[in-house]
Amino acid sequence: MIYGIGGQAALAENNSWNAWLGDHADSVWTQHERSMDLNKEPLKLAWKSKLGSGYSGPSMDGKSAIVMDFTPAQGETAPANVFNRGKVVGKEAIRCFDLQTGALKWTHSYDETYTISYPAGPRTTPVLTEDKVITLGAEGRLSVVGKFQGNLLWEKNLKKTHQAKTPLWGFAGHPLLFEESIICLVGGKEGAGVVSFDLSTGKENWRALHLEEMGYCPPTIIQRNKQQELVIWSGDGIDSLNPRDGASYWNIPWKLRFALSIPTPRQYENFLYFTSFYNGSNLLNLETHPPSIVWQTKKASEKDTTHLNSIMSTPYLHKEHIYGICSYGQLRCLEMKSGKRIWETMDATTGDDGKRERWANAFIIKNGSADRYLLFNESGDLIDCDLSPDGYVEHGRMNLIKPNGKDLRRRPIVWSHPGMTRDYICVRNDDSIACYKLP
Repeated sequence: MIYGIGGQAALAENNSWNAWLGDHADSVWTQHERSMDLNKEPLKLAWKSKLGSGYSGPSMDGKSAIVMDFTPAQGETAPANVFNRGKVVGKEAIRCFDLQTGALKWTHSYDETYTISYPAGPRTTPVLTEDKVITLGAEGRLSVVGKFQGNLLWEKNLKKTHQAKTPLWGFAGHPLLFEESIICLVGGKEGAGVVSFDLSTGKENWRALHLEEMGYCPPTIIQRNKQQELVIWSGDGIDSLNPRDGASYWNIPWKLRFALSIPTPRQYENFLYFTSFYNGSNLLNLETHPPSIVWQTKKASEKDTTHLNSIMSTPYLHKEHIYGICSYGQLRCLEMKSGKRIWETMDATTGDDGKRERWANAFIIKNGSADRYLLFNESGDLIDCDLSPDGYVEHGRMNLIKPNGKDLRRRPIVWSHPGMTRDYICVRNDDSIACYKLP
């Protein structure tokens, strides 16, 4: 079983959402377009349950929805300025809910002290196998628990085992399940920038890279020259490794402001695309060795943007065009091979072309093989729409959950990716998880 395959992966009817961006890390819900009318026939709420805070999106199989959260100890509060690093004592937890009823099946929790900016909770999405759950906490606790009872099988405190330092915004690179190993962004000493662990035992298979600025991007598998390569995008640049032994294939330096490598790299045929909040876009040609830069944003600015400067939303590449959310909530379409901007709209985020919000966000999910998409924005709205070079066409929307997180400006937000199966969509905010039955 492999998660994280790059490129235009074969689309499939999903009855699971086993990891970040789905079973294949491709943001695809279904191969065949699913019709819906969110305005006339809203989705029905199947259940809703209490939850602690966090940015961790739910993972789902046919029976369960599994998510992480954080609960501060009594009397503990975050710094008045959530951007600052503080010290918040509490518990991180992995929680498993029955997918049909919402009943809490099990919880695995542990004491944790947050020393990070935005200490709302875990950042990463759990990875599900047939019988295990893999999670990474905001302070670097890598855990593997039993899928059916939540019993701890093994764990690594990466700050202790690999002398890793917690990044400003916590450990946020979703773990990657590759064959029978877990590949994890660690940022440790002695060449432990990225580490592969045996899934069953936790034994270290290999380690690679010294990363001055680890960043926040998940390890990603791409296909290049008929072989699988592991892409590590850090605040220092882009590295490609052999996912089976960590051997280096190539490196492209690219220093990022604040190490803001966050969105997952996206592959389209022989092109690999990256987007960052300050530094903008970078498109690589994978046919050369090492890959060559096709085009790259020259000016580092989150305000005066040329291409696409995403803070957290992973873009989608389709029919030689790029669709993504820029730094102030602009949904944009770019011509892939040139970077030329085709159009932009604020309809998917603030809803007002005259109102731009710093970090305004929406997650992009493919519905079928044509131009249909689902967007889930930070207001908790699910939007059914078409995205094409001709523009943005909205078919309907409904609010699935109240935005009750807070950003630096105390703006209410939902910054977690939904989980979607053939029958259900699960979303979460900072006090609950909600599950809707799909048509």
